[in-house]
Amino acid sequence: MNNNKTVLPLGEKGNILVITLIILFAVSVIGGTLAMVSSMNLKIAGNERTTAQSLFVAEAGINEAIHRLSISDPTIVTVDGWTGNAAIGDSKPYDPNWQARIYLTSPGTAPASAGSVYSTGTLQSSSSPYLRYSNPSGTDDLLTIEHKWIDRNGDSVRDANEIVLYDPMMIPPENFTSGFPIEIISVTGSSAGGRRVLEAEVVKRMLICRTLGALYVDKAVKLTGQSHFCGFNHDINIPPGTVPNACFAHHLPTGNLPGVTATGDVVNAMGSVNIEGDPVPIDNSATNPFYTLAEALGISDLELNGILANADNTSIVDPLDGITYIDGDANIASSALTGTGLLYITGDLKAAGSFQFKGLVYVEGDVMFTGMPWILGSMIVRGTSDFNFSSGNAAILYSQEAISQALSSAMPVMMLSWKER
Repeated sequence: MNNNKTVLPLGEKGNILVITLIILFAVSVIGGTLAMVSSMNLKIAGNERTTAQSLFVAEAGINEAIHRLSISDPTIVTVDGWTGNAAIGDSKPYDPNWQARIYLTSPGTAPASAGSVYSTGTLQSSSSPYLRYSNPSGTDDLLTIEHKWIDRNGDSVRDANEIVLYDPMMIPPENFTSGFPIEIISVTGSSAGGRRVLEAEVVKRMLICRTLGALYVDKAVKLTGQSHFCGFNHDINIPPGTVPNACFAHHLPTGNLPGVTATGDVVNAMGSVNIEGDPVPIDNSATNPFYTLAEALGISDLELNGILANADNTSIVDPLDGITYIDGDANIASSALTGTGLLYITGDLKAAGSFQFKGLVYVEGDVMFTGMPWILGSMIVRGTSDFNFSSGNAAILYSQEAISQALSSAMPVMMLSWKER
């Protein structure tokens, strides 16, 4: 039996111990490094998550601002027991210092408006925690809306002619004379310590109506009574009820149309009917086309269907503001009723009294006016047969600006650009 054992020299035993310790140290360093890297990755992932959440919150703030700039004025809503107008916007003449502030509180408890600053609360419900894209008080990190402004004369004072407007028909569309103001939305989104600051430029979508006259018809008409049709382009600020010749002081130098335009059919003016226009009072050339509503607005049928599906009114109400879509006949019996925007009727229209409307009236059927209805903008009538248009003592005055302002005010806001600050 062999009992021999291998005995390592003393020096080699020490080397093994050292190597073992080195290996243990290396393993511990690697383990520590892996733990540190894992911890860093978790922190990075957490930061990315809170940063992304903050971005989503900021975008939610922009969406509330866009929504409130888009809706018709007034739009009455109820939030946390408060009932009031949710619409936000400045109107002509535009205030260069106008600013809207949306506080993170109920509109009923928001700080009071003062001067050029309009203050309101969020439309979020307090039944759930608020998304933090503003503050309940103070001036820091508030959701704000203001006109885009360029200091053209270098005096650091906001002047009315320094508000940047947007008109898609102009080159370039950004200008200082035509269109709607470009609005700058500034918002700070906060979530779990994350913070993102966004700035968006938005503007009301402008619609240009392709009407061919103050009254534009597809059938023969006989105009009677003391009715007035003026195709000269009128200032939108003309006093309601003004008729020719008193309207001449409100004529603009360009953009005129005939007072009455037909598509080759007879236009028979009788009695005390007054028809003015340029280049001619009446144009009934057979080459004149007749536009559908979508064609007149310059949009697709799909876009039109979307607009009508979200109409502000589907019956005759007072005031008749925004997009009004009457599927069938309409009877306006109130003499005090007023309206602004688009009035689209698929059937016949009867209007009495002194009904006043600014914008575009489009009737697929026949029209019977009695009393003294007054329309600033244009009226387009397809009709079902000849001579089924009764003018009464109506006054229809063409105004490109009234149509554009009225229609576009009911259109949604579109995004031009956005950036992170």
